[in-house]
Amino acid sequence: MKLFFKYLLIQLKIDIREKGTLLVYYVVPLIFYVVLGSVFASISPAMKSTLAATMIIFAITMGAVLGTPGPIVKMRETGMLRAYMVNGISNSMVLLVHAVSAFLHVFLVSVIICLTSPIMFKSDYPKNPVWFFGIILILLFTSTALGLLIGIISRDNSFATMLSQIIFLPSLLLSGIMFPSSMLPKALIWFGRIFPATYADQSFVGLAFGNHTDFNDKTALIILTSIGVAALVLNIVRIKAMIKEEIS
Repeated sequence: MKLFFKYLLIQLKIDIREKGTLLVYYVVPLIFYVVLGSVFASISPAMKSTLAATMIIFAITMGAVLGTPGPIVKMRETGMLRAYMVNGISNSMVLLVHAVSAFLHVFLVSVIICLTSPIMFKSDYPKNPVWFFGIILILLFTSTALGLLIGIISRDNSFATMLSQIIFLPSLLLSGIMFPSSMLPKALIWFGRIFPATYADQSFVGLAFGNHTDFNDKTALIILTSIGVAALVLNIVRIKAMIKEEIS
């Protein structure tokens, strides 16, 4: 356990010095938050009520799904994972450290958005802060698990980027965070329901802000959690297969 926390601290320091990591985890999400927050607050005052949740979903999806796979693919391509194993550090611990590091970075951005949104854009505070932060943690878990899965199944960085964009862009456009999903054709509404951001948005609106929709809020949260658990199981299966490949 001591080795894990020591490695995690080193990884956090490396992340801070990496320009690419700072861009994906902090710079781009926060710039989008300021720009889109200003736009939403001016064109639709009604969107102010859930503005913080909307921007947090965007930041988490971008940071975890786009930011997590890259370093993992790079380690696999350069043989670093094998080097870690040769020196007695298991691949599972290395990957867990990267997942936890991504989780912490994106959580910090979420807290920044939560604290500044009411001040900058006069958005509403959540009626139920416990549900609000609980949903953030569940969305973080699910998105990080998906990002990790993309990293360990991708053969190269271009393939990982493609998979990440397949999740990120539809999550942005079809989940209801940019505009009401009721404006979409029924086929796209159903397609949007395979992405975690859709259920995160429904959970935030109903459970954290009390604006109940036709979809059961707790059911949405259960589905969001289930997606994360399924991704975690797939990660475990894939990591075990990777370890067998490295040993053989």
